[in-house]
Amino acid sequence: MESTPSVGLASGARRAPPAWALGLATACNGAFSGVLVITIPQLLAARGVPELQIASISGLSFLPGAFNFLAAPILDVGLSRRVYAIALALGLAVLTALSLNLLSDLPALAVVMFLANVCYFLYTPAIAGWFAQLLARNEEPVLGAWMSAASVAGFGCSSAAAILLLRGLPFELGVAVICLIGLAPLSLFFFVPHEPMPTLSFRDSFGPVTRNLARIMRDRHIWRMMALFAVPCATFSLTNTLSGVGRDFHASEAFVGLIGGVGATLGGVFGALIAPVFVRRFPPLALYIGIGVLGALFTLSLLVPARTSFLFALAMVGENVFQSAAFALIYALVLISIGRNNPIASTQFALINAASIVPIVYMPLLDGLGYDRGGLAGNLMVDAGLSLIACTVMALLFTKPWKDTVRAEDTAAPEPGAT
Repeated sequence: MESTPSVGLASGARRAPPAWALGLATACNGAFSGVLVITIPQLLAARGVPELQIASISGLSFLPGAFNFLAAPILDVGLSRRVYAIALALGLAVLTALSLNLLSDLPALAVVMFLANVCYFLYTPAIAGWFAQLLARNEEPVLGAWMSAASVAGFGCSSAAAILLLRGLPFELGVAVICLIGLAPLSLFFFVPHEPMPTLSFRDSFGPVTRNLARIMRDRHIWRMMALFAVPCATFSLTNTLSGVGRDFHASEAFVGLIGGVGATLGGVFGALIAPVFVRRFPPLALYIGIGVLGALFTLSLLVPARTSFLFALAMVGENVFQSAAFALIYALVLISIGRNNPIASTQFALINAASIVPIVYMPLLDGLGYDRGGLAGNLMVDAGLSLIACTVMALLFTKPWKDTVRAEDTAAPEPGAT
């Protein structure tokens, strides 16, 4: 792949930090997500809240993930994406802190967690739309990998540390420390230049944004990419359900907790960072489908050995390696599709990325049905089987030469002034 330098400001006044450093910004999102997904349910369970209510509140709070693209166009008009990113991170911190103080008011907690996830799911498109304008195309897979790795690391560290901080310190002090640590990655923004192409003003935005949105909706490559992410090619939803079937592997609760935290985090970071190594040798789109196939075969291989605690650890870490590698490639493919000088970069990122949330919603249900009908074997066979079917269908859909399906000129938005 041809090497090109990073793109700084048009005036050359300041260059962007390396792609790996920019990716660390998503650690902010991961840290607060760990509190919303892991810590708050822990605190509710300790208060004796029924599991069904906890699951309902958590499930409702994630609805913005599938619909965030409807609000994403605001990120491309008016204020800079830098300002939006800072505002969304601060909003996420405030709403997370408020959630921790509403544990006794479940209806209010559900609303606040929902709003917190609105900020969560808009923060990544904001920084992706900003950073994509600053980097060369060959650096985007590296950015995607580190965005995925930083998010996983932030989530894992927060999941492990937040409950200790809340129990070991006065509650409000613990909340403050969690928020300050979660916002620490924003210090990176002081070293990042503004995007070279400013966002449109609110008054002048309606026409250009509408035309560019219409162009996106007519782009067959974007629709095929969304289809690729919406089917379970490389979802690996077992990462969300394996901890609930630890008893099938004869694993203790303590062991499940340890592997689910430390093991899954290390596996996730490794999977995310190994993806760019293979991108240098294979086209990202072909590699994404290949990871889906290899991951499905790995899942099927878990049917062969005896069910032991070691096999549970191998399954949890392995599934997280494949899932994080897949998400790193999703980020890379979406960033490549954005291109530079894209006036609706954040909107396009949010629209395509929303498709990747869809299988995370429905696959746990299908995996659960497999478990209900056939136990652990049914669970693994349903997950792997649907993945292999999806990968086969998508490989047939993308029958044209791989390089033609990921060309930047096919998917990037027009240069400023183009219609």
